[in-house]
Amino acid sequence: MSSENHNPDRQTATAFVRRLLQNPALSSYTPLQKEDQIIQFFHTNAGQLSPSLSTPQFFGRRSWNEILSLLVSALVELVNLDLEPAIRRMIDERLDFRFVDFLQEGSSPSDQRQIRSEVEQAVRDVVERHDARRFLVGPFTAVYYPVIERYVEEIYQRRSYIHFELTKVQRLRMGKDEVAEMVKAATLLKPAVHLISAPGASPDERSAGLIQQDYADNATKTLTKRFSSLPEPLLRTAVNANVSFQENRFIEATARLAAVLAARCRGYNPDAVVDRGADWPGKSWFATARRNYRFYGFDGKMIDELYQIAAEKGW
Repeated sequence: MSSENHNPDRQTATAFVRRLLQNPALSSYTPLQKEDQIIQFFHTNAGQLSPSLSTPQFFGRRSWNEILSLLVSALVELVNLDLEPAIRRMIDERLDFRFVDFLQEGSSPSDQRQIRSEVEQAVRDVVERHDARRFLVGPFTAVYYPVIERYVEEIYQRRSYIHFELTKVQRLRMGKDEVAEMVKAATLLKPAVHLISAPGASPDERSAGLIQQDYADNATKTLTKRFSSLPEPLLRTAVNANVSFQENRFIEATARLAAVLAARCRGYNPDAVVDRGADWPGKSWFATARRNYRFYGFDGKMIDELYQIAAEKGW
């Protein structure tokens, strides 16, 4: 056992965070969502927490920044205990990579085991980087729960704008199930762009997680070398999901869809209870996104269609 585990402040932080993680309100969230919610709680309630936690029974005379660092470190360590097996289970059980063969027409069948291994490695690399990890919350949730396949099913039923963009503009020659799996894989890989440091982003772009197109093109090349079993069209879609549609109107429909559903799922709760007279969570989220789609770089027409789906389906 490391000496760190004998550190009284470390033990106090771990015990405090463990109690927060046991809050029933967090029970249906993914491990990363729990971490995200608790970090938000720390920042929102710093004024109340700081005086309480700097008393002798907690952290003595430590500054709030020191206390926060201890709490977040303990939180990440505890969350990782659940996150590690959840990553492997999700990639083994929730993703089907047979769509890769449709992206590599004419070449030999893809090595599914190697693809799965590299996707898992990419996710683990993101988890290990503090500045990249927070961008995985929504993508992880979108794949952990069957959100993407439900929306793709409705998109193909409607045969409207998004369906046209997928089949006639992007010209995906695969069925709806394969399209859903491609969007899921691209969504999960979306934060991999943060494994490469992005220079010169504006404050608005950083807060929205956006990157410039020329940077995205270079990032795609870098990631294609790093994860050589993953097809370039998949990695390009994943990277372009971080580019604003306002900057590039030719971004793949799969990338635009991945961007929206990753953002939608950051606070997604499958067990959310809707009060009488209130909007469904999805409808409410898309209603807000309709007003702010330019800031987040979304395709406005895509947001409109997803809003209609969420409203009609009670999502």
